[in-house]
Amino acid sequence: MPHKAWRWTLETISPRNCQGPSPGGFYGNSRDSSRARCYWPFCSLRPADVTHFVFWTKNPEPFFPVLRQVLEIGYPVLWNVTVTGLGGTPVEQQVPTLDRVVASIRELAKMVPPEAITWRYDPVFVSQLYGEDHHVETFTRLAGELAGQMDRISISFLGACYPRRVQPDLRRYEGETGDRVGVVPPDQQVELTTRLHSVAAAAGLELTLCCSPELQQATGYASTGCNSFGWATRVYPMLQKARALRNRPTRTGCLCSQESDIGCYDTCIHGCRYCYGSVSRDAALPNYRKHDPRDPCIIPCGGAAASGLSLAIV
Repeated sequence: MPHKAWRWTLETISPRNCQGPSPGGFYGNSRDSSRARCYWPFCSLRPADVTHFVFWTKNPEPFFPVLRQVLEIGYPVLWNVTVTGLGGTPVEQQVPTLDRVVASIRELAKMVPPEAITWRYDPVFVSQLYGEDHHVETFTRLAGELAGQMDRISISFLGACYPRRVQPDLRRYEGETGDRVGVVPPDQQVELTTRLHSVAAAAGLELTLCCSPELQQATGYASTGCNSFGWATRVYPMLQKARALRNRPTRTGCLCSQESDIGCYDTCIHGCRYCYGSVSRDAALPNYRKHDPRDPCIIPCGGAAASGLSLAIV
C-alpha cells in the first residue's frame, strides 16, 4: 500500500468498507456501500467484523492521522515496523533514514502499547558491503535507540527461499553497486543471530525468529508470527472472546494466522531490492501514480493484483 494511501484509508474506514483487486478478478459486479470486493469475496471494515488491524511499514509517520481515527473508533491495532538501518542506501533507496524512522517509532509508542509494536530487523541483508560486523554495529545502535518502545524483535535472513520475483532486482543491485549478495551459511547465521540475541537481551528486548525453523532448532530461540492471533490476544486480552483465527502459514516455518489483506503488490516505491511486495521501483511507479484516495480500491479496478484485514503501509 503506498504511503500516501492514508487518505484512502480514512475514506474506507469512515463508511466501514473497502475494495481491493483480486488475482482471480472481481467478485460480483456491483458496488455495495457496506462491503468491499477484496481477496475474500467481500471485505467489511465494520468494528463488529474486524478483530484487529495489523500494519506493516518502514515508515509509520504518514499514517498517524489515520491511526488516531482508528483508535478513536476502538479497533485494536498491531504494528510491524521494519528498521534495518539501510534506509537511503542503494539497498533501500527511498526508505527514510534511520534517525527519522526512530523518531517516528517513538511517536508511535506514545499512541499504542509497546507490546503492540514489533521491530523487524528483517531481512538480515548480508553481503560483501554489509557483513557481520556491520550488522552487529547497526543492530546495537538501533537496540539502544528503540529500547522501551517495543518488547520484541523479529529477524530472518535473506536466503534461497526468497521468491524468484526478487532475484532480478537483486542482480540489478549487484550490477549497479559491485556488491555481492549470497545465501548466508547456517553456521554463520547461528553465530550472527547469537550475537544479535545478546545485544537485544542487554537492551531488554526479546529476539524472535521468523520463518526460520532450522535456525530455531539450532539456537533454541523462540519463533513468532508477524500476524499471529496469539500476539493479538496477548496485547488485547478481550480478543480471547472472539472467534480464534486459524493458522495460515505463507511459507515454511510461518506462524501467521488467517487474514484479509487489503494491500496490493507493486504499489510501493521505496525501492527495497529484496522486497517481494514490489518487483522493482520502476514497476511500482505506474500503480503508485494511479492511486486515488476517493476510489474504493487502492488501485482503481483493473490495476495491481491483491496480495490477499492487515495493511502494509509502505
